[in-house]
Amino acid sequence: MNARSCALRIFGMLQLWLFSAAPGTFASVGDPAPRQTEFNDRNYQPSRQINTSAPVRARPPKSRARTESKPRDIRNRTERVRWTNGRGELTEYQVYYEYDGTHVTFASVCSNHRKGSIDYRNCRKAAKQWFAGRCNNSSSSGRMYCHADNAFRP
Repeated sequence: MNARSCALRIFGMLQLWLFSAAPGTFASVGDPAPRQTEFNDRNYQPSRQINTSAPVRARPPKSRARTESKPRDIRNRTERVRWTNGRGELTEYQVYYEYDGTHVTFASVCSNHRKGSIDYRNCRKAAKQWFAGRCNNSSSSGRMYCHADNAFRP
């Protein structure tokens, strides 16, 4: 196909497109129903709802049998802990912590140091090591320290 026949073919397609529908309108098959442009109480017909479903009923919460819990008896303790850092330097820390007899309150460990300081971070590492040394499963306080050793993240 040469350039001239290609150009004539494109020109014919453009003419067919331009004269097939009036400018600004779209060609359609059949006459569509006229659009409703005036709305009032007499002529308004709401369209049917699409994608509707019945609301889900909320279930009432299950009531739990409430057991009377005793207020926790929080105690605190301060221990002198020696700790050797990664460079081999021996340091001694005053480790403060709170406990209730079965669990150590992790947020309270080394709260006697300024939070975020080097001493605070090293104190918490020393406390973890000290908890591991006090861990023994034969007594309740020993189990408390085992729990602290396993769950405490300095």
